[in-house]
Parts: sequence; structure tokens; C-alpha cells
Amino acid sequence: MFQIAASIPPKWIDLAPGIRGLFRHGPSEAIVSARRHLRMVMEQDDRSDPEFAFVTGCVIWGLVEWEGVGAADGDGVADLTADNIVALLRQRPDVYDKLDRTYVQSIVDAAAEKKGSGRSPTGTSTEVPPFATPAATAPNAPIAKTSRAARPAKRSGRSSKAAPAN
Repeated sequence: MFQIAASIPPKWIDLAPGIRGLFRHGPSEAIVSARRHLRMVMEQDDRSDPEFAFVTGCVIWGLVEWEGVGAADGDGVADLTADNIVALLRQRPDVYDKLDRTYVQSIVDAAAEKKGSGRSPTGTSTEVPPFATPAATAPNAPIAKTSRAARPAKRSGRSSKAAPAN
């Protein structure tokens, strides 16, 4: 039975040394926001990277506070705006990758679980045991020669040439 959580508080994620963000939870809303952002970006420029736009849309929706991101003019912390978030993700591939692998992947996984196609934590189902012998314990293949010697082709007794007239 699915248990409804009253409220899941935002969570801090360390993005890079000295940079961290506070992200809210809400897979359904994040997916909707990411799709909306993706459509908007692709309508503006169809050469844009859809994966980058999707990740950016999730992050724009989920990020509610950040630390360690300085303003362009060097005066304090940068304002938390969609443009500044996109700039951070473009300028810091390590931050983009971390968010893609952690925050966005958790949203995508949660959406997959709702559809009944989430990943199994162990990689196999408990109802269906693995049927293949693991490679490390499988017996080795025979070393002896296994192919037969080539046989000469059988002759059918017919010739493709016309028979001589008598």
C-alpha cells in the first residue's frame, strides 16, 4: 500500500567544493516543469540540447536556495534566477553532471516507479530467480578441437552440361 507523506522537507545537496543547493521534493511537479521548460527552449531554438533543457527545467523548479555562487559583479551571492541557474549549469559541467546524476535521476526514477517500471534495487526480481550461471563460476568451454574436418562435396551424378548427342 502506498503511504502518503505529509510533507517532505527540502534537502541540501553539495554540488561542488564550496557550492551547495537546497532542493525541494516533488517529482510530479518537477517533471511537468522540466517538460514545459524543454518545450519553451526548443520553440526558441530547435538546435538546443533537449537533455540539457530537461535537466535545467528540473533544477529551475527544485532549487530554492544556494550558497557559494557569486554574483557576476563580484558583489555577494548571485540572485537565484532561472538565467543564473542556466549560467551555472553551462559554466560548471561538474555541477550539471552532479545534479543530473543525483537530483534529476531521482525524479525520473520516482516517475518510473509510479508507472510500475522502476528499477529493482538488486537488479533481479525476487519472484523470478536468475537463470544464468554467473560467468565467474561457469565451467570453461572445451579446449579440444570441436570442429569437424571439411568433407568434399557430394556429386549428384548430374552434370550442368548438356549430354552429347549420339
